[in-house]
Amino acid sequence: MDIRTVGVAGLGFLGRGIATCLVAHGFRVIAFTRRQSTRDAAREYISDAIGKLIVRAGFPPSLAERWPDSYVPVESCDQFGECDFVVETIVEDIEAKQKLFDVLEAAIRPEVPIASNTSAIPISRRQQGRRHPERFVGMHWAEPAYVTRFMELIRGQQTSDATMESAATLGKAVGKEPAMVQKDVPGFIVN
Repeated sequence: MDIRTVGVAGLGFLGRGIATCLVAHGFRVIAFTRRQSTRDAAREYISDAIGKLIVRAGFPPSLAERWPDSYVPVESCDQFGECDFVVETIVEDIEAKQKLFDVLEAAIRPEVPIASNTSAIPISRRQQGRRHPERFVGMHWAEPAYVTRFMELIRGQQTSDATMESAATLGKAVGKEPAMVQKDVPGFIVN
């Protein structure tokens, strides 16, 4: 699967870092959070982080002017229809995540992977009751997400090889060194 547009659902501290990482590496990002104030804070964070990447990490100065064209904040995940990959990064609450997954599954194509940024909730548990459980994968990022090389990819009991491959391809494309966790174990590797 060719990944060009990534949905980021949740623009808290880690979500905005993930969005930064993606736009800095040339991906188009459709970004959702419920509150306008959080959307505003995310845009400010991304702008600042892009500046740091230019000064400290050798990213091209033109990125400062280009990134806003690749960043699309939205008020609903219903607008994720054109996404090729989705990263969910909301609060660690299984019920909130399941409600969001309901919305995502209705909005995106069946083959689009959904990566849950989590540090401990089992991916296999998140696959339960899903229409396409094979597309769910754990994608544990570390802060600051736009500069760290760390990433865990966690296979749930029903995660397909294609989903794992897409997640690894995306991770490598944004400068990560994905650790492939082939079994959904408590706390994954880090925790």
